[in-house]
Amino acid sequence: MRFLLGIIVGAALTILTAYVVDNRASVIGVETTTTTQKMVNWDIVSQNWQQFSDRVRGEWRRLTTS
Repeated sequence: MRFLLGIIVGAALTILTAYVVDNRASVIGVETTTTTQKMVNWDIVSQNWQQFSDRVRGEWRRLTTS
């Protein structure tokens, strides 16, 4: 159980760190004049998450209505 919890916490910390690093200028309130390349394309992540959650909801509905 501790191992599984460690994996979940590690994944969450990794995602949170990537998000903070990508958005550090807005987090600390510093305006940057140059555009820096982000580690993660958050628009694509959002789109993929939406597709995934829609598919899971559809499958859940299919399983519960049978």
